[in-house]
Amino acid sequence: MNGTFTCSICGEPSTEICVWCTKDTCSNHLCPKCKRCSDCCECEVQLEETPVCAVCGEPAIDECPECGGAICGNHRCRTCLRCSDCCTCEIPLEPQAT
Repeated sequence: MNGTFTCSICGEPSTEICVWCTKDTCSNHLCPKCKRCSDCCECEVQLEETPVCAVCGEPAIDECPECGGAICGNHRCRTCLRCSDCCTCEIPLEPQAT
């Protein structure tokens, strides 16, 4: 078991729980102020959505320095840090282990 669960709100990977309802919650749906999920939070703090990779739609971890598009770890070159569409390194990108 890798310690990652599924957010009860959006289905993305989750490593935290809501302190109020104790459901699994991703960082996108967990209030940084009260640590409640967006369903339980009463802080009225605007929670940010995680950008998605422009290549595959998975949650993005970075932005391509060439085109500015959001990219996940599997579509970012480890040499030049560009997305797979902009990379000119000609090194095959290997999927990262999750």
